[in-house]
Amino acid sequence: MRKKKPSFRAGLLAALLALSLLAGCGGTPAGNVSKSAPDAAPEVTTEPEIEEIPVAFRPALGLTTDVDYHYDDDLSAVVNRMETQLPGADAETRENYPELAAALDRFRENAVSIAREGFEERESMLSEIMEDGGGNYELYGDMRTLIRRADAQAVSVVNAWTEYAGGVHESYGYAVSNFDTSTGAEITLESLLTPEGAITLNSRLEEELDAVYPDLAPGYMVADYLTDDYTFSLEPDGVTFWFNPYEIASFADGLLTVKLYFDRDADILNDTYKGADESWFVELGDSVPYRYAASDGSFHTAEAWAVRNPEYPDWFDGFGLEFDGPTDSDRWIGRPSELPLEETLRASEGRNIVLNNTGFFSFEVYYAHIPAGDYAVINLSMEDDSREIIVYRADGTLVQTMDMTGPGYFTYPEPPEDADEIDWENYDSYRLALTNPENTPLNTRSDLFGTWNPGGNYRLTGNGFQLQGELLYGSGFTLTLKQDLTVTRQEPDEWTLATDTQITIPAGTEVDTVAVNPEQTAAYFRVPNPSPLTGDDKEFIFALSYDNDEWPRTVNGVDENELFDGLMYAG
Repeated sequence: MRKKKPSFRAGLLAALLALSLLAGCGGTPAGNVSKSAPDAAPEVTTEPEIEEIPVAFRPALGLTTDVDYHYDDDLSAVVNRMETQLPGADAETRENYPELAAALDRFRENAVSIAREGFEERESMLSEIMEDGGGNYELYGDMRTLIRRADAQAVSVVNAWTEYAGGVHESYGYAVSNFDTSTGAEITLESLLTPEGAITLNSRLEEELDAVYPDLAPGYMVADYLTDDYTFSLEPDGVTFWFNPYEIASFADGLLTVKLYFDRDADILNDTYKGADESWFVELGDSVPYRYAASDGSFHTAEAWAVRNPEYPDWFDGFGLEFDGPTDSDRWIGRPSELPLEETLRASEGRNIVLNNTGFFSFEVYYAHIPAGDYAVINLSMEDDSREIIVYRADGTLVQTMDMTGPGYFTYPEPPEDADEIDWENYDSYRLALTNPENTPLNTRSDLFGTWNPGGNYRLTGNGFQLQGELLYGSGFTLTLKQDLTVTRQEPDEWTLATDTQITIPAGTEVDTVAVNPEQTAAYFRVPNPSPLTGDDKEFIFALSYDNDEWPRTVNGVDENELFDGLMYAG
């Protein structure tokens, strides 16, 4: 996440970046940038039927935010960089929600195409200026995806764009699209409004804007807005309206957001897309507030930001996390007073705040709502490809710090169809957005059998993330036994250490890794071709206990290097 800098103009590339995010999605675009898109389909006005299925039994949504780079070094004096991070669907989501996957594909293709076209046009313009002796120029732009909602009813994606092509500061803005998960159609604001809301929306937003920003009082600026002039994100508990710099206030005032809630504002919003789940994630952007209703009915704000190192632009020195709170509850966590960074992170009076001086490369923050309360979940990637999750309560209290060391931090059941085009060495090139606190796929490092990273499903609780079941190796690998091994045969669906048939596996047999259970310190293996051993063709699973406190690891008391051939590291 990048701290946005004020600028005195929004360039052509900026407009095209915003336009690209809203065109070609198979429905009416959100916001006022591209409402005349020629290929837009007719608006969907019928209310879809919502099947009430408990969250635990719904197919999981796996949304990716892949990074695409475009460099052009033809102009030696122009640093020409475009980075796009756009939403997509993983293999399981493509199978369960094909219409949504197709809509996201169109979204991505159109965004990249139009953004590159704008980038090349700006490059050509700057090239001519430079050839005429107009000085040197720097050109770059990027788009970053925020997932504001992802469930069986709706998906809402916000793309933050930044561009710079000379001048004092960058330009930036936000574009939003909202999709029906089942049909892939883009959700219009009209379909969310009650008959009364269609008439009184502007006046209600005027009141809310003036209440949230009393010093600016910008509400009068929306008096003449048409419904399709608004940029909005559909969230589980309501609708957030986004106003980019210059739209209803000055550039220096930055992004303004205001929110209407399904429960509180039932006269304005119908409940067609009211969230049906008790637990959900909303991703926060850099200095993009999330406004939420607490269990007691009061309304609050969560906000997060990162502090970029001035000498190393790809490195952050720390982050701040801020919550509304009573006037006596300012919190100063993890910030020694002698560090000058504290002054740049100081919160206004009456706020709960978390300050952290951890250095990192990338920074994702999620607001999490679960029955136990409200939480912030922070994902950091550090210098040596190590990964860390930090969980805070909404009062600023630290709940959990998880070391999830290893590349490929988020895991997938299968790679996407275009996996061959992805640079797997770049840990940021393939990221899964968190979508469901009840079922969160994560990778960790087990330091077993070659420092391979198994992945598992975690559930967010009041005490942090708790592993459900075993950690499964995303792509099993094969090891060869160096010595005879007597094991207990288990059925493939029995993940226990219960006693069953004992079989001696001879040296030279190849076995596949399956899973690891850190609570039982047990590792599971599969014998893929057991006929010579058992007399049948049925594969079987066996488990070995390992010692987690020794290095090299011992398996059933034997050094793993003496037991297995094919380990990927030296003991």
